[in-house]
Amino acid sequence: MLTIVTLNWMRPSNTIRNIHQYASYSLVSNVLCFNNGPPLSMPAGIPPKCVLIQASTNLGVYTRFAAASLARTDAVFHTDDDIVVPESTLEILFQAWRAAPNSCHGLFGRAVRPVYQRPTIFGPVEVLLTRAVVCSRRVNNYALSMTPLFEDLRSVPHGNGEDIILSFAAMASSRSLNFAHRLEYRDYEDEATHAIHRNWPHHYEHRQKVVDRCRQVFQI
Repeated sequence: MLTIVTLNWMRPSNTIRNIHQYASYSLVSNVLCFNNGPPLSMPAGIPPKCVLIQASTNLGVYTRFAAASLARTDAVFHTDDDIVVPESTLEILFQAWRAAPNSCHGLFGRAVRPVYQRPTIFGPVEVLLTRAVVCSRRVNNYALSMTPLFEDLRSVPHGNGEDIILSFAAMASSRSLNFAHRLEYRDYEDEATHAIHRNWPHHYEHRQKVVDRCRQVFQI
């Protein structure tokens, strides 16, 4: 079984749809949603599999690690509110994780040598975006424990680059690369509206700093 971990900030309708869809998957044990935005209005109610964690202010993206630390399954699927994946994609990622549980398995790979690069790549990769990635709860918690070493790298939102930290924590645990799979997914039409890279001009400069710090911290 697997736990879905998702964040909400400015796309409540997407989040609500995703919560209900993921809760319907037989593979999913629980859906943990950390809401950094206004309280979610859910007329149909919260599915029994879902736990909604409401913050009174935006605590940033490290909240995905904090929420995942509460999972009761070994496998965690981190995902965002601008994308939805079918059950078949989740099944393939889960089986890939079972074969290599210390690695991350996702949909959006990034090349970060010699510098951070924007295009999505597939196959063995160093970095995977947390838009859609399966990892172990242990690797998640390892990444969470290392976040104090990045506090001086101020960012918008707080914790920007957490996917890089998670990816490097996995590589430090597995001593191998992570893996980006070319699988089916669907972007929501508004997926770019509140994207971090469109709203903070220093986004990619900051991500390079996180990569450089990860190489120091994890010795990779």
